[in-house]
Amino acid sequence: MNYMAPVTCIDGAVENWERFSEGVEKLVLRAEGGESRVLLRIAAGSGYPVHAHAVPDEVFVVDGTYVDPGVEQGRAFGPGSFLYYPAGTEHQATSPSGCTILVWSTKVPVKEAG
Repeated sequence: MNYMAPVTCIDGAVENWERFSEGVEKLVLRAEGGESRVLLRIAAGSGYPVHAHAVPDEVFVVDGTYVDPGVEQGRAFGPGSFLYYPAGTEHQATSPSGCTILVWSTKVPVKEAG
């Protein structure tokens, strides 16, 4: 095979994850052209604070159990689940047992709860 451009390969099992907040680590997979794809690893009982985006935000559950208390009465979402948050939607990422999610967004959060 002949690739026109170099292929970017990231192995989440060996890469250095960055501490984002207490119990939350992130691994930036791609951030260019105003878009980002980030893996968030949320420890059991931890979460990402309430926030909103000016543009849509997409979440794909890679492993574990993801819960957004504001979605479907705090329903637990397992691996393979996909959530689409329309622009301006406030949301929160938590996990009772730990999870890894892929977050695809075109902007950084515009509002965080204090």
